[in-house]
This record gives sequence, structure tokens and C-alpha cells, in this order.
Amino acid sequence: MNEPTSPPAVPGLERSQAIEGEYLGPDPSAASGRNWKAAGGTAVGIAVAFAKFKSFLFVLFNLKWIFLGSKFALTAGTFLASIWFYSLFYGWAFAFVFAALIAIHEGGHVVFVRALGFSAPAVYFVPGLGAFTTWKDAPKTLFQESAIAFAGPLFGGLAGLACFAYGAATGSGFWMAAAYVAFFLNLFNMIPIAFLDGGKMTNAISPQLWIVGFVFVIVAAIAFHWWNPILLILIVLSIPRVISVFRGEKDPRYLAVTSRERATIAIAYFALVALLAAGVVVSHVQPGQAFAT
Repeated sequence: MNEPTSPPAVPGLERSQAIEGEYLGPDPSAASGRNWKAAGGTAVGIAVAFAKFKSFLFVLFNLKWIFLGSKFALTAGTFLASIWFYSLFYGWAFAFVFAALIAIHEGGHVVFVRALGFSAPAVYFVPGLGAFTTWKDAPKTLFQESAIAFAGPLFGGLAGLACFAYGAATGSGFWMAAAYVAFFLNLFNMIPIAFLDGGKMTNAISPQLWIVGFVFVIVAAIAFHWWNPILLILIVLSIPRVISVFRGEKDPRYLAVTSRERATIAIAYFALVALLAAGVVVSHVQPGQAFAT
């Protein structure tokens, strides 16, 4: 809404920078030196129930139920497809954890969307790219949009904290690596660039921060060699937004943000960035320890 050529290496793993409109996964090129695992096909059985009574048939085949069922099927199907895809590079165990971390991030958006009274959102996973959340109603204020954007990295960061706590208690390099991935990907999503969660939050703080985020992404891409098609697309799509900021153009909703709301968003944004950055530092493990039990 989703949320970047190799990201800072996860110890023991090679993975591409995660970007998503919301939350993005690894680039296949990052695993070129790893052995591909055989992929098994998954059969999904569909049971069709036929009812005797007309009232039951009406409920069963009501268009609303069909629509809701299709959303669930797409969510579940794309989630399983993502696990399969990531397993080709990282093995089944880490693939499941990685997909679950993405799901928790998106789940944070879902919780806040519902809490604010909007229609039930749908979550769809894109193997190799992450996931995104959609719903019918657009946020009416930047404060609402910021709250929804904040929820994803917040939940993702809490998931990373849980992985870190378990890894520290058990001495497991595997769970430390999972914590690092969670902290890093959610921190990346907090970069103040238009199409990331951080960009949506900073739009309510000061659109000028988009320029800072834009410059940071370019400098980081050059310094850390974070070059892949997704990152390039993100940069190109952000150019019109950055130009509009230079021209002094602002989202019409910006002026409606109160000083208290702006201060609340700023505190939440910078506090979460600091906590996620600290998590990245403390959860980093040496390559040889990444999959220690």
C-alpha cells in the first residue's frame, strides 16, 4: 500500500531489500548462489454443499457471502503461495516465519482500519514482493491515515520483539535472525517516502520530510548497493511527489490537522523509528549463528 539490491544482510541469509507499497519480500536474484529446493504442488480441495431448503440455499449463495469467501480464499491462497516462494530460498521454517511477520504487519493495518470504523479490509500477499491491504473507504483525515499507517510497523515491531525475547531466552540464532528481519523491514517501511508507511505519517507532520526520505533512499541505495527494479520504481514514482513539495503544494487535508494531532503523530513516528533501529542493532547476529538452535 504494502512496504526495497540487497537489504542489509540478515545473518546467514542473503535477501533483497524489502519494499512494498506496504511490505516487500526478497529479490530472487539475492539467492542466486543458493540451491533451489524442489517445489511440490499443493492441491486445494473445494467442497460444494447442496442444501435441501431454499432458505439455506439463499444464505449459501448470497452474493455477499460469495464475495467474503473469495476474499478469504485469495488471502489464504496468496499467503500459502508466499510461503512456498520464500521456501525456495530460505527453507520452509524461515519461509513460514517470514510470511507470518508480513501477515502480522498487515494485521496491524487491519485492526486500526476496523477500529476507525471503516469497511472490512482485505489482505493480499504477493510472493517476493510482500503484501498489501485494501478497503473501500478512504481515510477522511491525515490523522486517520497516519494511525492506520503507524499500526503496521507497530505490530511488526512487536512481533520482532517477541522473536527477540524468545531468541535471547533460548540462545536461538534462528529467532534472532527472525527478529532482525522484523525490525529491519518495519524500520524500512518507516522511511519518509510517499508510498511507504513512514511517508503517510510524515505527510501529516511535514511534507518536507518526503525530500529527506527521497534523498536518503538514493544515498542508501548507492552506499549499500540496494539496487533492484522495485527500488528503482519506488524512486521514480516518488519524483512527482517530491517535485510537488518543492513547489509548496500540500495535501488539502494537511491544513485540517490540529497541532495536537501533529505532535502526537510526530512523537509516535520518531519513537517507533528509534525503537526499531535499536532492535536492528541488538538483534544482529553473526552469520554462523543465524540458524543455531
